[in-house]
Amino acid sequence: MSDTHCTRIFLFSHLRTRSNLFMRLLETHPRVTDRVYPFKDAFMNGPECQNALSTKKGRARAVGKSMEEFEETFANTTFQAGLDAMEKTIIQAESEGKIAVIKEHTCFMLDSKTLNRNVCCHREEKPRPVIVDHQLDTQTRKDKENGVPHVNCTEIPLPNPTLLPSRLITTLQPVIIIRHPSYTFPSALRASSSYGANVFDPDFAIIATFRWQRLVFDFYREYCEREHKIYSGRGYWPIVVDGDKLINNTKDQMSKICEMVGLEEAGIRYTWDPHYVKRNAVWDAFTKVAEESTGVIKSSESIRPPNMVEARKKWENEWDKDVAQKLVEFVELAMDDYNYLLRHSI
Repeated sequence: MSDTHCTRIFLFSHLRTRSNLFMRLLETHPRVTDRVYPFKDAFMNGPECQNALSTKKGRARAVGKSMEEFEETFANTTFQAGLDAMEKTIIQAESEGKIAVIKEHTCFMLDSKTLNRNVCCHREEKPRPVIVDHQLDTQTRKDKENGVPHVNCTEIPLPNPTLLPSRLITTLQPVIIIRHPSYTFPSALRASSSYGANVFDPDFAIIATFRWQRLVFDFYREYCEREHKIYSGRGYWPIVVDGDKLINNTKDQMSKICEMVGLEEAGIRYTWDPHYVKRNAVWDAFTKVAEESTGVIKSSESIRPPNMVEARKKWENEWDKDVAQKLVEFVELAMDDYNYLLRHSI
């Protein structure tokens, strides 16, 4: 990917940050080929699951399966399979002259060692998934001079925080989406309660933080500076989107994003047909509203600054004082990373 021609965008998302809306908007563009969550099920349900066994059991119960049935369902759902599918999507898009847009929640692309090092609770360490870069995104790309597949195998000069191959991660245009923690975390709690999760679970700690997005942002920023890939409106420099700006000023935000990645904003549609398909209670808890939508759904919550006194009272009424206190603690811990990323948002 050059600084003037973007063909592969990766949305480093976070639960409940309006990432579904962002993808819904982009997928209306005729030049976009999208793929969502190539690694989520591998992280949460597959044989290389990086979550606790109790979380996995809760997800099995929520979809009405025994653990044996659940394990069989996801027996082949590996990080390797996710990477291969992602690379195939990229090469398909590029062969058709389109832009590939891939979305994944950032925490689902990290191993448990990295996760555990950055949360203030004890989590079991799981083996790091074994992933081989088959370079499927390069299969039909030919070097103009000698007609052989062209692969950039240059080692990057700093540690890659994700499970994505270093060769691949430097070819992506990173987009990071955030939203105020006091809106994001309780929304994540409501949705994840569909599989029995609660705010005190060690696995909840990894979705009640913006540390992962900051790790990715800092990685790309340092990579750009070391490689002299200075931000010029397009290129490798990470784009940060605030989910509440996106919902309040949708057309303005999409115009900026399209200009930065080389898409024509005129190709974006702001209304669409619903595409809800019933799957299971867990999927519905996270995606049903977005899938049933026909356009941008605004809410009063997204247009006013959060008031933590009011928020705590609301959470006490919805749950109890202990849950409310824990949510407050998560919000306070996350504010440094959130504000850091917010300063760089478009």
